[in-house]
Amino acid sequence: MRPELIKVGPFTLYTYGFMWMVGIWLAVWRALRHAPRYGIKQDDVLDIAFWSVAVGIVGGRLAFVVTNWSQYAPDPLSVVRVWEGGMSYFGGFGLAIATAIYLIRRRAIPIWQLGDLAAPSLALGYAIARIGCFGAGCCYGAPTDLPWGVRFPGHDHAVHPTQLYATVVNLLIFAILSVWATRRRFEGQLFAGFLMLHGLYRFINEFFRAGATSKLMLGTFTYGHLVAAMVMVVGLMLYGLLFWQVRRRAFIDTRSTGRETRS
Repeated sequence: MRPELIKVGPFTLYTYGFMWMVGIWLAVWRALRHAPRYGIKQDDVLDIAFWSVAVGIVGGRLAFVVTNWSQYAPDPLSVVRVWEGGMSYFGGFGLAIATAIYLIRRRAIPIWQLGDLAAPSLALGYAIARIGCFGAGCCYGAPTDLPWGVRFPGHDHAVHPTQLYATVVNLLIFAILSVWATRRRFEGQLFAGFLMLHGLYRFINEFFRAGATSKLMLGTFTYGHLVAAMVMVVGLMLYGLLFWQVRRRAFIDTRSTGRETRS
């Protein structure tokens, strides 16, 4: 655990904030490189990324503060100290997606093309950002006796390094989507795939988490489980709908071609 990466006099560079910045930078950099392949202007990518990230940070912070208000009540000013850690990923992700959809519609950008462009970048950025959570000691896991358990300051027992689980799994998701991008069969396939894979990762990882999570029912499932399940279902439904539309268009085109041939 290393919450402070560099400290020089009054200046402190926090690991949490730095790794989130690195993750966002890498995600945007990759999207800019691949934007021409999807017929999207790089200026549009930059604008949408900037506003989505800015609004997402606000949404993620507010969602975390609301669900962990007892932690901030003694010192309300700590709410604005984002660099010290404490973000609700799903809260930020939801608001960021809503912002992106608004800008996409306003600029008449093909939504599924942009979604497919963004999907691998989202997995990459998230994977790097979670290293910052490990450095800050937030989002830690439940106690474990496994040899790779980590003992954070203030804990009397080693815990699952769920932050690093997130990094490893999402780098794998990034690799899968990157390969998938070269074999894409329809628009929206990568984005729907990201929702399914990311939701599945979070649902499983939630069983090992203890920090920044709240029990919802039966003493086992959490709000994170609920949202992750919803993300998986949305991804699955979106994948099925888009795939069905492609098959339907192909069937209609085949019938039209058949009629023209017979005539």
